[in-house]
Amino acid sequence: MITTLPALNNLASPRADLRETPWFAPRTISIMNAPVPGDQVQAKLLPQLLDAFRAQGHTVKEQPDGNVNLMIGFYDAPDTDAPLLERIPERQIPLGLAIMREYGLARRPDNLVLFMTIRERPSEMRHMQVVELSRTAMARAGAPKMVFLSGDRNTGELWETTYTTLEGGHPSDRAEERDVVLMLRDRLISMACARDVGADYIVIDNKVSRAQWETTRTPEALIEAGHRMDQLNLLPAPKNVSEYVSPDLANIYNRYLNMKGFSEGMLFAFDVDTDTLMVTASGSWNVDKRALKREEVVPIGGMEGHKILVYAPEGVKPKGPSVEAVEMYTLLMSVPKTRVSKKNGVWVADPHGEKEAPMIRGGIHTHVGVVKIDPEWVEDMGLNRRDYPYGFGCGTDLMKQLAQDAAARSQAIHDPADPRLYVRWQMLYHGETVVELWKPGASDQPLQGLLDMYDPQRVGAIEYTYDHIDQP
Repeated sequence: MITTLPALNNLASPRADLRETPWFAPRTISIMNAPVPGDQVQAKLLPQLLDAFRAQGHTVKEQPDGNVNLMIGFYDAPDTDAPLLERIPERQIPLGLAIMREYGLARRPDNLVLFMTIRERPSEMRHMQVVELSRTAMARAGAPKMVFLSGDRNTGELWETTYTTLEGGHPSDRAEERDVVLMLRDRLISMACARDVGADYIVIDNKVSRAQWETTRTPEALIEAGHRMDQLNLLPAPKNVSEYVSPDLANIYNRYLNMKGFSEGMLFAFDVDTDTLMVTASGSWNVDKRALKREEVVPIGGMEGHKILVYAPEGVKPKGPSVEAVEMYTLLMSVPKTRVSKKNGVWVADPHGEKEAPMIRGGIHTHVGVVKIDPEWVEDMGLNRRDYPYGFGCGTDLMKQLAQDAAARSQAIHDPADPRLYVRWQMLYHGETVVELWKPGASDQPLQGLLDMYDPQRVGAIEYTYDHIDQP
């Protein structure tokens, strides 16, 4: 008999007061520069936004200060008849690189967001059009996040705000539907409350023996899954910085920030032979996850503080793990354990098995929108917008908490009698995570059965699109 886990009430509705979330903390906010001269949209919005920050308990410093959680700046895209992409100017030096010198800061701010006024409405554009627009603006300006203010800069009338992230998020709030100032405040504060934890790792050399590395088949499973995700249009081609900026600026990104490009999505699977979580290497290492090499699969064996421990195979110099590695490792460590045994060279679920493993066997993170899910095959955890009302970036502590919250609410993960092998949850603004479980009936190779859920020629239990992702 299948039991039902306790459910949270009203999960789909954000709290009216962000201060009631479990992670909220007052932030310190600074203004980098004045609104663009003559831009009445920016001039009218700024004092309203600062008042909204103060009303929520935050400290506002109206002079540039690097010792802040959130710094807001203003950027100008001339209002001419040229297409928008042609109107966005390119800095000679990325702002993120030059900001300390230009504004006399002691250190870089934790979060830098630029506001730009445009007459176009991103809410009326296609998903990928907004993603490419925002990434172009971010790259040319040298800031990791942008807010587009759609309005009339001559009168100051604001039609909508669109908060955009590098991952591809772009929620728009229309003035005729809601108080855009309060919505923008809460979206920015949610981001500023999240702490980056995905970039730090420690390599422990020769931790996985040569024999273990050569024997395990998990790297091949991830490689094959990457090929298949490419066929299913679940992984886009890696992006190069040179696609968004001039050759000179691309060279500066590469030389001084070690930034050539990035790639979306990631794959992971628990390897019983080495007792590690194997994840794809980061796209910042020029990795194409659609065509992985064996040395681009990174074993994770533990944590030291907030830093992930990379267990380097003997004789292999590993690349850095995906930014989601901390999220996925801590997720697997938070779920119940099960037992497995090796039969005919394949690890399978076995209540009397000789080894223990996390209930989650593996999974994928992909930037697609889901149209429909067959609940007989896949448990959809929905959104817990009571505790996580707005989106956070990949590789942050709050995204890590969101994943653990979804797993904690999952019946399939906690109830061995639940026959479902797959659990899915949404990553607000930019995609989703789907995991497969160690249960009878799982495919011989990790992720094969999971990708059957996306494959209309196999099971097709998850209908998806690359052209639209919900932006609540």
